[in-house]
Parts: sequence; structure tokens; C-alpha cells
Amino acid sequence: MDSGTTGHRENLLHEMAPAFGVAVLTAILGAAALHAPPETGEMGVVFAPWTGQGEAIATIAAAGGRVVDAGRLPNVVIAYAADAQFDDRVREMGAWFTAAASGLCAPAA
Repeated sequence: MDSGTTGHRENLLHEMAPAFGVAVLTAILGAAALHAPPETGEMGVVFAPWTGQGEAIATIAAAGGRVVDAGRLPNVVIAYAADAQFDDRVREMGAWFTAAASGLCAPAA
């Protein structure tokens, strides 16, 4: 391969970098919007992988939520939040994050 071909390829990658960055950012923001938890109602509560299901259930109850079902993974529990502050309380008590209770966090059928 001659240096002209290599230089052209590097130049093309350099020119496409901003478009690739915008595409990746759009995909991340779109996924976040699709899986954003509601203020109240059913949501998936995700804990650290080493958190036992009993500990996760106790944390949800202590934060004022109700357990609806287990998720597809042992560290994900579907909870019902009666108030908008549940999300903050459960994260303060050890949950990593909350997500919409559909798709990745939905109960196994």
C-alpha cells in the first residue's frame, strides 16, 4: 500500500469523526429516553450484581416502594413507586439506578 492510500484513509476517518460522535451520542440519549423511569408507578430497580434478592427487596420496602416481581436478572427487582421521591430514596439506600419496567427490566414471561 502506498502512503497516498493510507493518507486518504486517515483523512476520511478524521472527517467522519464528528458525524460518528453525533450518531453515538444520539443512540445513547435515545436509549436513555426509552428506558427512563416514570415518576410513579412500575419501574425496574437495579442493584449491584453482588446484592442478594432479599436485600434488594428489603431496600425497596424501606424506601417506601412495593415489590411487583423479580426481573430477568437477580439484582433487578420490579417495584411500584407511589411517590416521585422513591427514586431518590432507593438510590440513597444502595440501588445503582432505576429504569422503565419494560424491555430490559421486564419480568421473565
